[in-house]
Amino acid sequence: MIITRTPFRVSLFGGSTDYRSYYHQYGSEIIGFCIDKYSYVNTRYTPSILDYDTRVAYSKVETVDDNTKIEHDGVRGVLEYLKVKSAIDINHFSDLPAQTGTGSSSSFVVGLLHAIHTLNKKSVSKRQLADEAIAIERGLLNESGGIQDQIWAAYGGFNSISMNSSGYNVRPMPLSEDFLKMFLEHSVLIYTGRSRKSFQIAKSHDNPDSIENKHNIQKLSKDAYKAFQNEDLFTIGYLLNRSWAEKKRISNMVSSAHVDEIYEDLHKNRMNGKLLGSGGSGFIFGIFENIDDKNKMVEKYKKLNVNFNFDFEGSKIIYG
Repeated sequence: MIITRTPFRVSLFGGSTDYRSYYHQYGSEIIGFCIDKYSYVNTRYTPSILDYDTRVAYSKVETVDDNTKIEHDGVRGVLEYLKVKSAIDINHFSDLPAQTGTGSSSSFVVGLLHAIHTLNKKSVSKRQLADEAIAIERGLLNESGGIQDQIWAAYGGFNSISMNSSGYNVRPMPLSEDFLKMFLEHSVLIYTGRSRKSFQIAKSHDNPDSIENKHNIQKLSKDAYKAFQNEDLFTIGYLLNRSWAEKKRISNMVSSAHVDEIYEDLHKNRMNGKLLGSGGSGFIFGIFENIDDKNKMVEKYKKLNVNFNFDFEGSKIIYG
């Protein structure tokens, strides 16, 4: 039996420019980090003595006699990609709700890939995990979206990801321990209380009419990199707010009245931030100028607040 633990992510800058239609032509710079909230995948080949073949347990339980009949797209895609025809047991657990803008779908796919490779006694690099997850989600399953989520899930860390027609490169951000501590002290992750089906929203980002908005998002990402180099937390927050405003112009599906209401309540208490993921609903990440203001808002939204730390390991085998 193999158990993997794969982190979720917070994408700060450059979102929507990690679509192939954009970065392949213009290049892209993404900044973000992984958090200590995880997707767990427990996998084994089904013992022949049991009275079922393949069993997949997530928010529902599927039992099938043919892996091509699996309804869960991610599971079916991974098994097809790796040519797994044997009966297999797969169980999935998560620290956060699905479809909330933290890259959970890609974290699951990366974790399942990692588990099955290990089950087959094959070592696998972080890059291979990311590349295979991209090939499955964007190629085999033809799901709309970018390629950053798969990279975050495999690598972990607080990084800059540069992309162009030649591929991608992952670089750790040059940040001091003192700055990372301050960053956490001033940051929040607030759940809006709702999830969403992201694929339709993700498709709306791949719009040729939004090129100028994406150019502006890229400029803000480059400005943010300089602010990180200077460890200027409040400029980073200011740029986050501007980037979120720019992203909302890409599609009317990116935000909602419910999200705007929560965001404005946080913003008027001196928080700058953004809604994570392709949009619609999910988690708001923000940076407060003043810790007292943060504590007041955390108390107000205490049932929706998620305390977090950084994850620097990426997808990891924790058993087996």
